[in-house]
Amino acid sequence: MKITMLVLRFYPQIGGVEKHVLRLSEELIKKGHDVAVVTTNPSLTAPDTENLRGISIYRIPDSRPLKIWAWFVKNRQILSQADVIHCHDYPSFILWYLPFRFAYPKKPVYVTFHGYEGIVPIPRRILFLRTLTERMTLGNICIGDYIPKWYGTRSTIILYGGVDLPEGATEGANAADICRLDKGVFVGRLEKDTGIIEYLQALKILKHKYGLSPEGYICGDGTLRDVVQKELADHNINFKMLGFVRTPEDYLRMSRFAFVSGYLGMLEAMAYRKLVFNVAIDPLRDDYLGLVPNAENIMVTAKSPEELAEKFFYLSNNPLEAERRLKEAYAFAAKRSWASVADAYLAVWQTLKH
Repeated sequence: MKITMLVLRFYPQIGGVEKHVLRLSEELIKKGHDVAVVTTNPSLTAPDTENLRGISIYRIPDSRPLKIWAWFVKNRQILSQADVIHCHDYPSFILWYLPFRFAYPKKPVYVTFHGYEGIVPIPRRILFLRTLTERMTLGNICIGDYIPKWYGTRSTIILYGGVDLPEGATEGANAADICRLDKGVFVGRLEKDTGIIEYLQALKILKHKYGLSPEGYICGDGTLRDVVQKELADHNINFKMLGFVRTPEDYLRMSRFAFVSGYLGMLEAMAYRKLVFNVAIDPLRDDYLGLVPNAENIMVTAKSPEELAEKFFYLSNNPLEAERRLKEAYAFAAKRSWASVADAYLAVWQTLKH
């Protein structure tokens, strides 16, 4: 099967969607399929065309819609020769593929809805564009059960992404080690919707109320970078800012717990047998976390920094409970290999394309 993926950001850019499409494409190639990825080239530093691990990558050198459509007309064989077109998030369908939906009316086209916009309540314009994308595609994959609830999407299938299990990983964990929650990592964007400020507040409460001062790393960047840096310095929090890092798993390995904002980071932390702590800063985020299967047993979720600090302190003194959570979390992650993600995509395409 010839598959063309459309995604606004891709390798060498880093992020959850970027990694999802990369690993999905690699697994599809292993299964004998041809994969092309069409993406942008915002910095013009990457080559316009490239073959990466068997993936044919095409980078559009302009972000203006008319220029993008002209590029697709010039390179229309990428669309016309594909057996399946798959868009990642609604902008790649609305801004890129929509005119070609009419040019190739019989071409099977699908979409993955990866995330949310960080705006609550959700603007009507966003709801309309997502609904339009859903209705003009043959099927969709929703990353998370919260998407049907909040956007009204009639999902074809629900996934939570995939993970590569580290070599030598097992379901077991040493309770004596678990109770020493002395080193952690935050993985995510430094933005309001990821809960970074609430995590820092929880660390302050742990220090002043419970006498705990874990050290760790902050892997990520964003508009709150200066605010986070000031909080760390003003309150002597022992977390070091690293900015965006290409391999956050390096810091997961050396940590005992993780503050993570996205499903990909959660799965990776679970695979490395690290306790996952989350904060639900609004009702959408509450469902984003709470609707994950078996959420109450595989992660620690709080609705305030005070509650998060309290739960952290409790688990630091109850290693058997922490060990139980880690085992369930590892089992959850172990069922979600990238190969199984690729199988799910293939099942959707092969079931619905006719």
